[in-house]
Amino acid sequence: MPLTPPPVKGRLGLIAGSGSLPILFARQMRLTSDVALVAVAHRGETDAGLAEWVDDLLWVHLGQFQRIIRFLTEQRVEQVVMLGGINKTRIWHIRPDALALRLVTRLRHLHDDLLLRAIAQEFEQRGMQVRGIGELIPQLLSPPGCLTRCQPTMAQWIDIRIGWHAAQQLGQLDIGQGVVIHDRVVIAVEAIEGTDAMIRRAGTLLANPSRAATEMRGACVKVAKPIQDERLDLPTVGPGTIEALHQAGIGALAVEAGRTLILDLAQTIQMADRYGMVLFGCTGKEGELLSS
Repeated sequence: MPLTPPPVKGRLGLIAGSGSLPILFARQMRLTSDVALVAVAHRGETDAGLAEWVDDLLWVHLGQFQRIIRFLTEQRVEQVVMLGGINKTRIWHIRPDALALRLVTRLRHLHDDLLLRAIAQEFEQRGMQVRGIGELIPQLLSPPGCLTRCQPTMAQWIDIRIGWHAAQQLGQLDIGQGVVIHDRVVIAVEAIEGTDAMIRRAGTLLANPSRAATEMRGACVKVAKPIQDERLDLPTVGPGTIEALHQAGIGALAVEAGRTLILDLAQTIQMADRYGMVLFGCTGKEGELLSS
């Protein structure tokens, strides 16, 4: 499907974390729009290759929020997008500046959704509109239905149904976005460690020396939080997720269609097909079906 120019003009600021998503976004902006893209990269997190795709780049340490605001203001940024992860275990090792400290002390807790909303509000109070990648590049959002040659088995449907509801409850508490289910049992839930680490942990718990190495069991389910601000922190999967599931011996991945980013959809489906896995984009309507 050909990409269409995104609905953004002027100067766009990118707050970049880890992973491939910031570079993927910056490359698409460079190829499909005339927008001037300036980025803030976090030391120890952001891929240095981002510099090739942006007009200007500032490196900061985690917690240097005043430098970020000053840089974007000097760059006359009108809109901001926040992409990529931050290693959450580093939260106890940062030294927040005065602005960051004022921001976090106003919060009841430091759960993802509340913290990201507070950061977005700081940008908007300074006249910068916060945009979501799903709005700017909707082609990255998961389509509905089964995306692979393999269809879910009845056992996988049951695990997906249980995982769907478990992940929604997890998201309601703003803890994580994913779970692993096997044989109707919750094997692992996503918390501070992130999706790939959850999958590896589930693989360890599911390991059985007597089973065949090619036997795939269980399902991983990722959904957006019920109160998700869709500009911020949408669930994200991609080829790396498929590889992690394969290594863990987990045979199905169900995501929320239209509210989950799939990085490199074609490669992700190709890998899942090669491994004999199921990749399914569930909709709200199918969520009702799964609960029946």
